[in-house]
Amino acid sequence: MSDTRADAHESQRASRAMPTLRELFFAFLKIGVSAFGGALPWARRVLVEQNDWLDDREFTEILTVCQAVPGPNVVNVSVFIGTKFHGIRGALVSFVGLIGAPLVILLAISQLYHSMSHLPWVKSAMAGMSVVATAYLVSMSLKMAKPFRTNPWAVLLCIAAAALSAALHWHMALVLIICGTIGVVLSKRGAL
Repeated sequence: MSDTRADAHESQRASRAMPTLRELFFAFLKIGVSAFGGALPWARRVLVEQNDWLDDREFTEILTVCQAVPGPNVVNVSVFIGTKFHGIRGALVSFVGLIGAPLVILLAISQLYHSMSHLPWVKSAMAGMSVVATAYLVSMSLKMAKPFRTNPWAVLLCIAAAALSAALHWHMALVLIICGTIGVVLSKRGAL
């Protein structure tokens, strides 16, 4: 990133208000109870678009780090963001906000599902909902790619990472190490 862009990015970041612990809890509660079909698209919407606590680039960087470590990505994101703003207390508040209500809801729904999963209409409903959930993830991916769409190196690196993981079935850790290293080199040279 050039010095001018880096300075502008730092200025924009400094002008954002830091969320309180209460705001973190309710933001992640909202993400947890609203995230049908996947929480990452909703997390991006709440954290970037609605609350403006992060910009697109920051969210993508945080998600990248969170994908590189074990655990569910959205849980990792909640802990990472909570820590960013309020240390360990922020991490715990964000985690409980994200997981608490959905855990109670999931326990009730799982009991219903296990008692009714053999019914044909339940199987049809699950097939239909999986298509919509996939579309939701594609939509989030396109939004996350927005800052990089005009950069041919970024597009090429994205295609390479997708091909290695989807077509060649490489382990995500290996894709992150190889493509991430290339991304770091390209970024240091000002190409990303």
